[in-house]
Amino acid sequence: MPMRYVRQSKYFDYFYCLLLNLVRLLTITQMASLMPIGEAITVWQLYSRCSSAFVQIFLKHANAKGQQFNHCLTDLLMHADNEGHIRIENALTGKFICFNKRQRLAIRSDGMDDKCLFREQLTSSGYTMFQSAWKQNLFLGFNRKGKFQDPSQINTKRRCFLFIKLLREVKSTRLTSCSKSEKDDQTELDLESKRQRYLYDVVRESLLNRIRATA
Repeated sequence: MPMRYVRQSKYFDYFYCLLLNLVRLLTITQMASLMPIGEAITVWQLYSRCSSAFVQIFLKHANAKGQQFNHCLTDLLMHADNEGHIRIENALTGKFICFNKRQRLAIRSDGMDDKCLFREQLTSSGYTMFQSAWKQNLFLGFNRKGKFQDPSQINTKRRCFLFIKLLREVKSTRLTSCSKSEKDDQTELDLESKRQRYLYDVVRESLLNRIRATA
């Protein structure tokens, strides 16, 4: 591996770790308001604290058994509206995570139904919870095996409803294919290194402004 590539990797990893800790303090809606408008698209991954794996969508199913590098299944787009509602969409297939009438998970092509809307909640420890906008007693959750967790057990198995958000910037063209070349890797690394530094500075300044406002 070229030395320049190694240095860039270390540079990216450093600011990615800093950014990750800051992102845990902001909601997806707040992050969306800070993101610059450009060719790149923000994609998210949700790490389940209960299954120690990533939420993935494939065919007509969703679970929390995914691996971070399997972007075709685990890359998500978070669509936020002015009312604070969030729709969770697979970045490649366009499928949405929803609830059905039986209050179980369903994967749909149209995410505009109320059963596909969520509200994000941040816990005091920096984890994220997704509450259904359709019914307030429903939360998105997965058990230790990565399977759907019954929302009625949120009080006894709260850990299974907690997620860590990861984000990165990719070119919109990368969302149409799972394959990539070494040239694509280098281009993406260059882009991410610059944008992660920028995002870190923006998020840090936003948090400092919030602290100053309460001082």
